[in-house]
Amino acid sequence: MHIIEIGRMDKIKLNSWDELQKLEAVIVGSVYDSSFFDGVKNTKISNVLKKIVDETNEDIEYFKQQLKSHNIQVLQASPKELGYKDSILDYVDVNGRMGFASGRPDLIKKNLIPTSPLQVRDDSIIMGNKLLITDRTFEVEGYVKKFIEWFGEDQIDLSIYNGYMQFKRSELNLISAARDRGLPEDYFIKNPDPNVSSLMGFCSPNLTRIGTTCMVDLWQSADILEFLNERYPQFSYKDVCIGGHLDGIFSVIKPGLVIAGPWFKGNEKLFPGWEIIYFNDPNWDNIIQWHKLKDKNSGNWWVPGEETNDQFTEFVESFLPNWTGYCEETIFDLNCLVIDDRHVVVNSDNPDLLKLLESKGITPIVCPLRNRFFWDGGWHCLTLDVKRSGGQRDYGL
Repeated sequence: MHIIEIGRMDKIKLNSWDELQKLEAVIVGSVYDSSFFDGVKNTKISNVLKKIVDETNEDIEYFKQQLKSHNIQVLQASPKELGYKDSILDYVDVNGRMGFASGRPDLIKKNLIPTSPLQVRDDSIIMGNKLLITDRTFEVEGYVKKFIEWFGEDQIDLSIYNGYMQFKRSELNLISAARDRGLPEDYFIKNPDPNVSSLMGFCSPNLTRIGTTCMVDLWQSADILEFLNERYPQFSYKDVCIGGHLDGIFSVIKPGLVIAGPWFKGNEKLFPGWEIIYFNDPNWDNIIQWHKLKDKNSGNWWVPGEETNDQFTEFVESFLPNWTGYCEETIFDLNCLVIDDRHVVVNSDNPDLLKLLESKGITPIVCPLRNRFFWDGGWHCLTLDVKRSGGQRDYGL
């Protein structure tokens, strides 16, 4: 896969205060070429992985064409440009153990194959005229170099990435950490462990910028507010605790209109006077194939048609756990990208959602993302809007 940056090669002046004004420049994530999996000789595994990345690359190319048709500048870098290796076998040591590392030991994750640099928004956000890197991970490492190339170091806030900041997990997050390790829920609350309680950063989708106001989810860490108030006082902050990754819970489509999933109920006061339309999640209970797989992977991901492919399931669960999320708790149809006040990109042709948008004077641009239930993300997750027209506006929140 050879990816060419589209648009001017001069530095872009960052400008993004919300997700409503006209989009002018955006970063789009990328995935491996299918040849990356040539080293997996079991075709019941490799053929599925190749199909997933081939379809994802096709979907990304179509998505980019739609953006270009709206005169939006697209920036993209291939995994190789971001420091990833060419083959899955390059991440296997002489003893056959899988794992990866980088030049910085603090970024290493053991016994995993690095996930594609697909969800660029997970660890990055534009706070007006600054690109804030919110975490220190392997996936971010390559992007930081590209960010400097594209925008210049003076427009990038590296305070978290360089290790100058630390955050503390909330009690709810400590409970989640204990569950993940098969421990009693209150284990880390009663037995504090600095290696668990301290965080090197936080997830960018915990923040939703809406002009002068920024919604902040404190499920991961309450320290986020202190950091933001000090570094970015141009925003006023409204705190919530819904579970993080707000873009899987609600989307602001235009001033005065929000579409939301059921998890948002009880938080309507965040948008006083705005119309909030609830959009139901997929009815997983009626999908028999889904239940066949859920018993094996706890509802984390789904590749339709591969529910009984136990060899593929075991491979993903054993070696690619960081590639997937928890798709049962996300409504990907809500994870959309606003182009301007009349156009929004959606990742499925759900007739209810399309009719809803059209009834509000918005033209939906359908860009299929066939493997969103594997990657655990929609078009909002896979992009980072770096330039929108206009400045910081007060939307009355």
